[in-house]
Amino acid sequence: MSEFEKLRVVIGYEFLKHIRRKRLYVILGLTLVAELLVLILLPLLMEGYPDNVMVMAAMLSIGPGLATIGAVFFAGDAIAGEFEGKTGFILFTNPVKRATLVMGKYLAGYAAVALLVVFGYVIVSISLLAIYGNVPIETAKSFGLCLLYAGSVLSVTFFFSSVSKGSMGATVMTLLFIMVISGIIDGILAMADQPNWFLLSKASDSISTVYGGYGLLLEGFMPEGSMEGMPHGGRLLSALKSPDISLCVLSMVIYLVVGFVLSVWTSRRRQLA
Repeated sequence: MSEFEKLRVVIGYEFLKHIRRKRLYVILGLTLVAELLVLILLPLLMEGYPDNVMVMAAMLSIGPGLATIGAVFFAGDAIAGEFEGKTGFILFTNPVKRATLVMGKYLAGYAAVALLVVFGYVIVSISLLAIYGNVPIETAKSFGLCLLYAGSVLSVTFFFSSVSKGSMGATVMTLLFIMVISGIIDGILAMADQPNWFLLSKASDSISTVYGGYGLLLEGFMPEGSMEGMPHGGRLLSALKSPDISLCVLSMVIYLVVGFVLSVWTSRRRQLA
């Protein structure tokens, strides 16, 4: 059996594991609930839906959070779980290269996360068609960015899984890195008007700001010019500088490639005992 055929077997087996797990359907359910909350609560709080379809599309594009949750919970135990549960003594001693196993697990995990993202954007498209009668082309761009972001988060999770002693540790480290550490640094750099495109938290923002930036969202919820009249409103506006999409794409590609390569390199050298 060639290495490619072995890879195909690993992908099929790992994806089947994801399909059989309850976590996939729990996250799918959370996706549906989150979208319904936006569709129900937004018109109640604003006395109707936003006039601009782009504002509504940005509000509904909650894919980044779903991709993060999906990637972390699908990949947190991908490598660490084999060492923690001692199943690596059986799996890693088979005539399959560790690089092939890691790649197969990665591709299967990505397929499961992509399923979540597709589900979310199907709801977005149907909702926009029902409310406004059209779906802006930016929705496709947001979808593409979300898929790339999911791959980046998955690679980071795989890296932490390859160095962690347990799946829980890998999950916690990934969540802390993306949602806490990256978010705090992002906020500090934004307030100091310094470049922050290299942070994953900023990359996630690009998925919703592709519709027109932070300014469009503020325009949809606040009267024009009201921010300038607020205390420190001007400083807040300057801090809310919309991310450069091309730089965010570069950042996500770097995280995806470097994280995956490091996870393969670490897994190949990690001892089972």
